[in-house]
Amino acid sequence: MLVYFTQHRLPNHAGSAIITGERIAAPSSLAGIKSRLATEFELLSRTGDWGPATQQGNPMHSMQIRGMLRGDSNHAAEAGYERRGAVPLTEAEMHLLLSSMYNKFSSRTDSIQQLLMLRDGLLFGLLWQTCFRGFNAGGVRLGNIVLPTGGNAVAFLVPTRKLPAGAMLYLLPGTTKNRKGGHCSVTLTCDVLCFSTWLQLVTHHYAEAGQPVTNFITRPLAVGTKQFAEKSMTCSNAWACLTMYLKSLGMYTGQSVHSTRRGNMIHQQLHMQKSDKEIGDAAMCNEKNVKYYTDTHRPIRFRALQ
Repeated sequence: MLVYFTQHRLPNHAGSAIITGERIAAPSSLAGIKSRLATEFELLSRTGDWGPATQQGNPMHSMQIRGMLRGDSNHAAEAGYERRGAVPLTEAEMHLLLSSMYNKFSSRTDSIQQLLMLRDGLLFGLLWQTCFRGFNAGGVRLGNIVLPTGGNAVAFLVPTRKLPAGAMLYLLPGTTKNRKGGHCSVTLTCDVLCFSTWLQLVTHHYAEAGQPVTNFITRPLAVGTKQFAEKSMTCSNAWACLTMYLKSLGMYTGQSVHSTRRGNMIHQQLHMQKSDKEIGDAAMCNEKNVKYYTDTHRPIRFRALQ
């Protein structure tokens, strides 16, 4: 793991600028990778602190990994690295983006392009409403959408929506970076910003195209084919799709997948008067994370298109 971090991750993912003009891997990105790897090891029953003598436990919970991350963070601070936030997307910008996609999908003559646009509309609606990270939104399955009283909610959403605006649903990602277990709370708005609007379209048109949604609700195309693979969308794939649409509308100003997460949390705080605890409980993160995302005085990180 130390070799992976120092020989691969650090040199190959240097995207944050420091005062010398050089670029380094952000310490927060390394911490995020460490957290995800720790979860993977736990799923393999590698739990507890790492024991060098016994060679047992979770390698991510070792003094060496902790020391490496702490040293890298100190080095970055000394080099002038300043933690920056994602460029937030506002509700008005999300409405413009999704309205444009909604109005354009029916005019597509290529059925695959139409299906991709519907999938991406569903993905962006999920990202906005849930405040999920990219990999959580991209991994939502039909079985993850449930009623607060228990039981799957899909039958109440498709083929016709039987739940009114204001109804609450739970999404079960299983685990997030900040919380294991529990659920994300989503209030249906039944408009273009609502994931349920796009879910109806996706299930209908994908079934007509002979590629019905049976598990994952946002799927990538299998390489070299026009068939959708039965697996989740990656965070990098979600970012590529989001920036493509924003650029086509002349709206791209450096946003990332976290722009939906940060933008909605700021919107809930400023316009809906939600407390940090309410926002955190709904989005499956703690109050410290909410304060970080809603701090509008933090410097903005503009992520450049390649």
